Amino acid sequence: MKRKALILLFILGGIIMAFSINGQMQKAAEEKRNREYEVSLVKALKNSYEGITEIKLSNPRYTMKPRIWSCSVVLSFADQEEISYGINHDLGDTVNYGGVMKGGTDIQINQQWESLHRHEGVTSTKIEVTYSNGEREIQ
Repeated sequence: MKRKALILLFILGGIIMAFSINGQMQKAAEEKRNREYEVSLVKALKNSYEGITEIKLSNPRYTMKPRIWSCSVVLSFADQEEISYGINHDLGDTVNYGGVMKGGTDIQINQQWESLHRHEGVTSTKIEVTYSNGEREIQ
């Protein structure tokens, strides 16, 4: 009887360990995918707007259907303007002018879009980037 209980305990422990390893592998794959998209998005934003000094990324989301990756972004510009919005991104995008402004009145949202349009151009200088996992990098 003790032997059967011990075998059952080992089997149960193995199953729990397999699920734990699988969960860790999925989390690592998700983190790798997010970093790949975030680096690509930073490059696209630098190719889209002039005078960026800092980009902060947060809340990455990837949905299998219809396979959309999105995040929240805060762009800081040399003229002290800061704009926050949500954005979708595809790895093939070399520029990215899309997004959804969050909160505020229609007038405030329109002002933010006008500000982004005023900044259209290319940022060729190094900027500070804060990724969604909190890591910071000069890119």
